[in-house]
Amino acid sequence: MNKLALLGKDISYTLSPDVHCAIARTLGKEMTFDTVNISSETLAITVDRLLSEYDGFFVTKPYKLDVKQYVGCNRAGSINVVRSRDRAVAETDGDGFLLALDRNFADWRIDVNNALVLGAGGAARSVATALSAQGKRVFILDRTAVRAAKLCTAIGAELYANQSAQLIVNCTSAGWNGEDVLHSLCVLPEFDYAFDLVYARGGTPFIKRCAQSGGRATDGTDMLIYQAIEGEKFIYGRDLDTEKVFDGVKKILDDTESNA
Repeated sequence: MNKLALLGKDISYTLSPDVHCAIARTLGKEMTFDTVNISSETLAITVDRLLSEYDGFFVTKPYKLDVKQYVGCNRAGSINVVRSRDRAVAETDGDGFLLALDRNFADWRIDVNNALVLGAGGAARSVATALSAQGKRVFILDRTAVRAAKLCTAIGAELYANQSAQLIVNCTSAGWNGEDVLHSLCVLPEFDYAFDLVYARGGTPFIKRCAQSGGRATDGTDMLIYQAIEGEKFIYGRDLDTEKVFDGVKKILDDTESNA
């Protein structure tokens, strides 16, 4: 039986167990997926336990940078997947984000020259790095200017100062508590596409505001599925048809929601 986990803090909302169990059903595998919700004081001992008891584990807020020191990783940037057998690590958020953009906004690669990324944590770094690698000009805006400047320096992005942007991406966790991140951070610029890494039934305040402004908007559900598929490919060395697995997972999740 495959055995995976998600490591994070204050993550009771997560859909990761549902997604990974749906992946297992699509592949005809048996899966155990646990949510490990801990404080930073127990991070070291928890990582050791996960390495010994699980095939691998995924990492979410706020440990995407901190967990590296406990698995012997010295690579730059954040990680979100650890493979237990050899302590290898990966970052699949960036790939998951781009795949979700392609699925929801077919013309974004042509239409988008500039992107505004809200937030300066691990998720923002993954998203901004992925966009930069596609040749897009990336602006960073965060509540803490020092954090935003530090991220800009690390990845070659620019501080946001009311520049135009065709794509706006919310990488903060504000949406989980119903906060309107746009109201607290900035006036909504003109844009064509909006992407919220937060996912919530009925939509987040960010998605609702962007949709009212006439742009095309989507939440982080598809990204969650894609990064999970890419993560399992890394942990188990599977050669999967990503889109076929995605379609199977999405159908299972949609059926579950409709029957709820």
